[in-house]
Amino acid sequence: MVAVTIITGICLVSVFISYIAFRKGFTKNADDYFVAGSSLGYFVLIFSLLASFLSAFSMFGMSSFGYRLGYGSLYVLTANLVPLGFLWYFMHKKTFLLGRARKWMSMGAPFGERYGTAMRIILVLVVLVASIPYLVAQIQGIGVMLEAMSEGIISFHVGLFFVPFFIALYLMMGGMKGAAWVNAIQGVFFSVMVFVLFFFVMMKNGGFIPTMEMVIAKHPKLFQIGWAGGKVWSYPMIFGMAAAMCLGCVCFPQPYMHAYSSRSVRGFKAMVLAFGGICLVVITMPTLIGIAGTIIVPGLKGVQADKIYGLVASATMPDWLAAFAVAGGFTAAMSTVNGLVFGNATNISVDIIKIIRPETKQSDLINIARIFVGIIMAVCVVIAWNPNTPVAELSVIAFGTVAVTFFALWGAYYWERATKTGAILSTLVGVGLNVTFFLVGGKKMVLFPQESLFNLNGFLASFIASGVVFFVGCYLTQPGRIEEKSLKLFFHQSLTK
Repeated sequence: MVAVTIITGICLVSVFISYIAFRKGFTKNADDYFVAGSSLGYFVLIFSLLASFLSAFSMFGMSSFGYRLGYGSLYVLTANLVPLGFLWYFMHKKTFLLGRARKWMSMGAPFGERYGTAMRIILVLVVLVASIPYLVAQIQGIGVMLEAMSEGIISFHVGLFFVPFFIALYLMMGGMKGAAWVNAIQGVFFSVMVFVLFFFVMMKNGGFIPTMEMVIAKHPKLFQIGWAGGKVWSYPMIFGMAAAMCLGCVCFPQPYMHAYSSRSVRGFKAMVLAFGGICLVVITMPTLIGIAGTIIVPGLKGVQADKIYGLVASATMPDWLAAFAVAGGFTAAMSTVNGLVFGNATNISVDIIKIIRPETKQSDLINIARIFVGIIMAVCVVIAWNPNTPVAELSVIAFGTVAVTFFALWGAYYWERATKTGAILSTLVGVGLNVTFFLVGGKKMVLFPQESLFNLNGFLASFIASGVVFFVGCYLTQPGRIEEKSLKLFFHQSLTK
């Protein structure tokens, strides 16, 4: 019950922080509610963005990845996170600059101004569909760990409602500023706790090197990396998953929302350039914890391996400290759920409802977003009810699906010849192929290299096809009135300074 008490306390504190934001008047209009009045400073920006991506995938999923698949998981992280900050800055510096000038509040806004209403709505729907498996992964991880840490007092299904209820509550009250404050505090907390857990796990068997030597002796296959031929991780598999994660991070709602919420250009730069390095350090810890877990809690298979983070905490730490360590993982999941749910609720309210009903008042937009927070959360709880895919794999599927919007985003900001037709077709083809591969070959076809796809996984095949369609479609069609008009804004000389 110690773990349940601590987690309940964290939920209540999160609600209280968001309530303070609400009472302070930060949600008095749409700009305040959706983008925090563009007032977030360095510290809150960095740790809020960090927390909105470091999730059940990062803590529970990557420890499960390490447990089941070994050291190749670290290569995926490196290939993903080392270039991410620079790619993020390159892709979203115009999001910050134009967003501030144009008072954008949603991720569909730049696509709408560059390509028109149809692309704006398509983008919102694609991102929503891609977000569902990632949100399900977080909620699934919360349910699994609550059941494990409470020793069955709270069942998996009860756990699915427990934390999401509090998340929905503080999102509805505090909006972006409340969510950012909660995220920043949670980000600091789980970053500290994962290092504490890492120390205890490694000291269980005399330190890091003795622990890894024991793993190598008992599970040598966890260290096999190569092109193919019985290796746990092939290089195409590493590259395919890393590419999905890196490109997906650029295209999810969180970077848009944080770019709009930044108080200054220096804060924006610090946020995106610090993100990759901090993430690489923090996420390496649970991956190594999972690898060490193979000799501490052996024999877990499939989705059961998602419990390894909590199980090694219980096996190596005093009960009260183990509860805090696992609570760190919960706060990571909570912060990601709130960031992604809020981003999608904002998109639906501003990019669809406001388009359909232009006369909608700001106060009504806020209330509509609050309603969709509850709806999205409820749908994800229902889907998570019967888990059959580990958290890590669900998350990578989500990243890969949303990444097909990359070409439309790049074209909007950096290619004057980009057209509405090319953007729409490339997005629909990319998503369509991802869905087709999943229906035909399941998660393995999407995630793992396939001989029928020239040793690419389904995501990379879809991404490449999406890129080909984008460039061919743009070259074969002429920019319309909207695209021509948008050039003066998107390619203004002040944006190149």
